[in-house]
Amino acid sequence: MENRDFYVDLLIGDLENFIISEKKKVSDILSKNENISLEDTVFVLDRLSKSLKKTVNILDFVNEIDNLTTLRGISILASETIAWILFTLPSIEKNLPYFDNDFKIYNRSIVDYLADILLELESFIEEPSRIKFIGEDLQKNINYVSMTMSHTSNILKKGLLEN
Repeated sequence: MENRDFYVDLLIGDLENFIISEKKKVSDILSKNENISLEDTVFVLDRLSKSLKKTVNILDFVNEIDNLTTLRGISILASETIAWILFTLPSIEKNLPYFDNDFKIYNRSIVDYLADILLELESFIEEPSRIKFIGEDLQKNINYVSMTMSHTSNILKKGLLEN
């Protein structure tokens, strides 16, 4: 195994562990009551953004990976990450300064944008080698969502500090 393959395996393991541990924390927050605090909303957005950033870091290496099983695993893990975010966002939307009509990326709802990314990732599960050809655009799209969530979280944090 080359150092690059080992490093990619570490990144994959890191994302898997992050998703497992953070999904539990986020689920606990969302299940405790319907009125999620602004502090909890910031925490959830940070976790979602960080999971996307970790996904982008893995996608940095798709062009260097020849193992189809690894590429399929990346597609599955990235799909699970996006699906988690799609199911989580509606639970915190009431605390966001903008969401439904205003939380847009390229004039599209962030939920629709993420759903399209998810569909694309799921298509790579059956044909993992295709991710090499589209990976860079996909990576940019995921990174853009991550930055948008991070920016929103920072706005909320700033509001918390001023109040």
